[in-house]
Amino acid sequence: MVFCHYIHAMNYEALIAEKDAKIAKLDTKVQELEWRLDQVLRMMYGKKSEAFKPAPYTGPNLFSHMEEPQEQLAPQVEQAPTETITYQRKKNENHNGRRLLDHLPAGIKKIQEEIPACQSEQAKYIGELISESLGFNPDAFFIRQIIRKKYVEPTGEIKIGNLPEQAIDKCEADSSLLAHIITSKYVDHLPEYRQQKIFARQGVNIPPSTMNSWVQSIGRYITPIVEEIKKQILAQGYVQMDESTIQVMQKDKTHKGYMWVINSPSLGMSYFEYHPGRDQSKPKGMLGDFAGALQSDGYNVYEIIDGLNKQIVHYCCMAHARRKFTEAINNDKQKADTILLEMQKLYQIEAYCRDNQLDHHHRKKKRIEQAIPILENLKIILDTYALTAIPKSPICKALEYIIVRWHKLIAYAYTGDIEIDNNLVENAIRPLALGRKNYLFAGSDDAAMNLAKFYSLFSSCKALNINPYDYLKWVLDEFPKSSINHVTSFTPLAYLQLNKM
Repeated sequence: MVFCHYIHAMNYEALIAEKDAKIAKLDTKVQELEWRLDQVLRMMYGKKSEAFKPAPYTGPNLFSHMEEPQEQLAPQVEQAPTETITYQRKKNENHNGRRLLDHLPAGIKKIQEEIPACQSEQAKYIGELISESLGFNPDAFFIRQIIRKKYVEPTGEIKIGNLPEQAIDKCEADSSLLAHIITSKYVDHLPEYRQQKIFARQGVNIPPSTMNSWVQSIGRYITPIVEEIKKQILAQGYVQMDESTIQVMQKDKTHKGYMWVINSPSLGMSYFEYHPGRDQSKPKGMLGDFAGALQSDGYNVYEIIDGLNKQIVHYCCMAHARRKFTEAINNDKQKADTILLEMQKLYQIEAYCRDNQLDHHHRKKKRIEQAIPILENLKIILDTYALTAIPKSPICKALEYIIVRWHKLIAYAYTGDIEIDNNLVENAIRPLALGRKNYLFAGSDDAAMNLAKFYSLFSSCKALNINPYDYLKWVLDEFPKSSINHVTSFTPLAYLQLNKM
């Protein structure tokens, strides 16, 4: 009887132990679900913050844009013999015709320019040619008239001035209108259809296909400048890289594409490139034979590139590590707050260096003296907390993220030219997130590629504090006059340096 009682007691204790294990497992699961729910509620209703002291969210955002599909050029094929068939049909009275300038409201101001013919004194005036284009300034539309007087020389030779070269040949839109439409779309996030409605209220009706054709044509035209930006960025010894998603229309549904970005902290310029996928071939192809420092988040593709290219020294982003602990505050406030406090000290050192405009030499000295001791203490705290963190909890995941990447996170402190985080490249992406409220998707992969070109120009303008409209109008006016060999003189950085002279 005693033996049976003993067996019964053992079974009871085993059941209790099993029950306690299940309760502990369920408690962990509940904590994880509560954390996920908290994150969703904060995303939907609350203010986001990644800093230790609450502040407006400054992390990267997803973005997407909508463009009309680019018109596809029909492939050239050998033509079969044809015959001409004539017929008559009733004219559509609602069709305004193909010439935009023939259907403008009365009273639009005309601005005239005259191009000399370089004729001799004996030449006789025989008339003039007038070329018109529709322009736009912040107040109203105007018509730009270019007058070219014709003369006949005693020898019979006709003399007339040459028209200025245009970014779009025989375009009815002046560079001022083109620059306004494009900056309104990609900087101020006004889709083309909204601009068309605004213009219609002023009596100017620009067909959607016409406006979209202008935008797509300028996108193709600025390609050499965008490629030069990429070339100059990769020529630097230090670049930052990031990527973000974009929805792209494909047949009757959208698919997820990726906008990859490389940024040069020293030049202040960024380069965007669209790819349908996110595998290692995309950033690897963008970087080419780049040699130097590459800074990124913890995405494993960058780790693979680092392993394949021995000329690359990989640095990780402290802001991404900090963000993990900000998200884990509601899971384990004591641990998260302690770690965030140490990280805040690191950022205070960076703020001091920035506010006092320390050069690379003095910033390196400051970091070695003050940042490295903080990092050493932080590592002790991380290792201690890792021993007691609940597996798979948000705080545990944050600890795993930073410990695995520790050496690449702290490597910046031994330099003076590497940033503590990747925020500069994220700043290049962040303004584009505003487009989420205005665009749903890009019309095609080609449209997304065109989109990347404008973002390359305008994100660089923003970083360099350049007026994007002024820059683009200058490019449209001056680049057509120049040789392609002089493309280095037309980047945003070149424009900034030109205007400082």
